[in-house]
Amino acid sequence: MPSIGTSTAPPTPQVNGVAPATNGAPGPVATSTTTPSNVPPEIEYTLSRLSGHRNVRGVLVLARQGAIIRYSGVAFEGEQGRKYAAAVKKIVDCCRTNIEEDELKFLRMRTKKHELMISPDERYILIVLQDPSQ
Repeated sequence: MPSIGTSTAPPTPQVNGVAPATNGAPGPVATSTTTPSNVPPEIEYTLSRLSGHRNVRGVLVLARQGAIIRYSGVAFEGEQGRKYAAAVKKIVDCCRTNIEEDELKFLRMRTKKHELMISPDERYILIVLQDPSQ
């Protein structure tokens, strides 16, 4: 029997504490980087360590399907974060389909302004955006 204040229903997936819209797309992206309480402390610690590096402009965690699970940094807020998420998902999917004899583990991509470090997994995609000029 559940205790008072608990529920047996599965938790609703959230994007930075905001439940997704009813059509399945993520709801409004909050400017806060608070996380759901079910994130293990060691993951929180690792993400905060990544975000704390001097050159890092943002950290983005995606579900394998491309939905934003968590972000930090202004580089990934709002529409800009959704654009990065969609672009990285396409890149990872393209690599997975075209590399038949091996598996993509890490991808580092540098543009004129930024450097993206992408680490795909079976369930998640971790993206770190940094400014290499600093």
